[in-house]
Amino acid sequence: MSSEHREGMSDHHDKDRIAVTHADGTVDYLAREIVGGDVDELPKGYFLSWQFIGTVTATCTASICAYLGWVLPANTLLLINEDIGPSVNLNWVATIWTLGSSIGFLLFGRLSDIFGRKTMVMGVNVLGLVGCIVGATATSINQLIGANGCNGLAAAGQLSFGIILGELVPNKQRGPIVTLTFFSSMPFAVFGPVIARSFILNTSSGWRWSYYLGIILQVITLVLYQFLYHPPHFNQLHEGKTKWQAFKELDFGGIFLFVSGFVVLLIGLSWGGQAYPWKSAEVIATMVVGGLLVVTFVIYEAYIFKGVPLMPPRLFRNVGYVAIVGCACIGAMVYYAMTIIWPTAVGTLYTTDVMEIGWQSCLVGGCILLGQIIGGLSLSYVPKVKWQSIASCAIGGAFISSLASISPGGHTAAIVQGFIGLTAIGIIDNITFPGVTLLWEAQDIGLATGVLGSIRGMGGAIAQSLYVTILTNKAGTYTAEYVTEAATDAGLPASSLAALFAGLTTGDFSAVPGIDNSIIAAVGAASQQAYASAFRIVFLATIPFSVLLVVCACFVPDMDKYLHNNVAKKLQGKGIGSNKEVVADVEKA
Repeated sequence: MSSEHREGMSDHHDKDRIAVTHADGTVDYLAREIVGGDVDELPKGYFLSWQFIGTVTATCTASICAYLGWVLPANTLLLINEDIGPSVNLNWVATIWTLGSSIGFLLFGRLSDIFGRKTMVMGVNVLGLVGCIVGATATSINQLIGANGCNGLAAAGQLSFGIILGELVPNKQRGPIVTLTFFSSMPFAVFGPVIARSFILNTSSGWRWSYYLGIILQVITLVLYQFLYHPPHFNQLHEGKTKWQAFKELDFGGIFLFVSGFVVLLIGLSWGGQAYPWKSAEVIATMVVGGLLVVTFVIYEAYIFKGVPLMPPRLFRNVGYVAIVGCACIGAMVYYAMTIIWPTAVGTLYTTDVMEIGWQSCLVGGCILLGQIIGGLSLSYVPKVKWQSIASCAIGGAFISSLASISPGGHTAAIVQGFIGLTAIGIIDNITFPGVTLLWEAQDIGLATGVLGSIRGMGGAIAQSLYVTILTNKAGTYTAEYVTEAATDAGLPASSLAALFAGLTTGDFSAVPGIDNSIIAAVGAASQQAYASAFRIVFLATIPFSVLLVVCACFVPDMDKYLHNNVAKKLQGKGIGSNKEVVADVEKA
């Protein structure tokens, strides 16, 4: 039924429904009973009900599942490769998760707005359960890539707690409720590298326990969501429309162009300088085709498709929204890249002890989480979000870029720089996630957050490919240059260089003719210097992005006027949707 026809329906339904206009210009009619209104109009004890507490608990366990599928495998890739590899596709274990999550965010946000949250939430968590089962039983890197592809798609829904919880609490509490969910993931978001290495060192199943634990938590999450999460269903969100009508209106062309374009583009980026030279036909062809598909997607959404677009162009006419998306995207480029880069830096420059690398790798997740806690609370309780954003982006960009000074003798300095820079990035990360939900009406929370999450994830995937490619190429170049010179100067015959470089790969120099302890020491120092030089190039490459991050922050709007006590939608079900007695104090509850 067209929006014009439904607008013309008889007025006797007006007391039972509310007309809303979406960001794409279409009109829907919501059942009046799903709208929360002012917090004082909610049922008594709403925020202490089993339904609400169970929903919050489910979002927390779901977010932990997302981190289990990302942080633990990403920090132990080399150790996993020793067990079921080796494979030239190893980096795709991490990259496919980021790619899957970036695609999944847009689809989850858009489809959950249309078909209701419950269906999509259950679907993504079932997919996550499948991914964990495949990961736990994987016997090859390719199987693990498939598992993390499922986990990445699932993580988009599992990390969409800004959508799930954001619409159920007052606007002013969106920052704190998102912060609570982030905080619940602390054991794995922060100490994931240590936990992953402990599994490998202390259990017979090793790294597979990362996925076994995911299976357990996925089952718990599914049970909680199934029996306690009862958001508005389809018929309450679209009175006068059937699911089949909504399905026929989906932007299938946009979905195909969006998914295929970014997948092909990222394959080209990941191949460049690793599987194939940058100038090879394989790399150029995939990047060109991927880029053309992305451009076609933009044109299709803006000028060709006349239905309900996957990514409405109207979103990007809001300068404040574009600025927040830009900040989120570039901040994610730092986080996802550092999750891969930092453990490598620690292991090549400062220590080879497996557990010590794990503890020092906690810097990334710990600092991001600390920043997220600060950012979520400051969004709601500290005025002038624009200036908070500018300060956070300037500090984060400056200190991450300053890691270009990294050196084998600068361990403490690198940790301090990383701590300050990553904490600042965490602040802007959790200003953007709940903040983006404040700029659009409640009926488009999923769309607005999904677009942000998708672009953010895509930025992270591109950053991983870009920075890992730079590091791999430069480390190879500098190692060949520095180690050759150091080894020959220390007395190693030139005829032994091939055996020396083979020994560098395996860590065993016993088969290198003419080598002694002094040559090994010289080679070790030269190898460290080679990696330090490669890391300098990687962090120098972050400078343009840091500048762009600060520019975006200058256009982030202040959000004080949006921080009211209205609740967008309320949970349904027996005993929670009909009682209209007053809640004494929502913040206390």
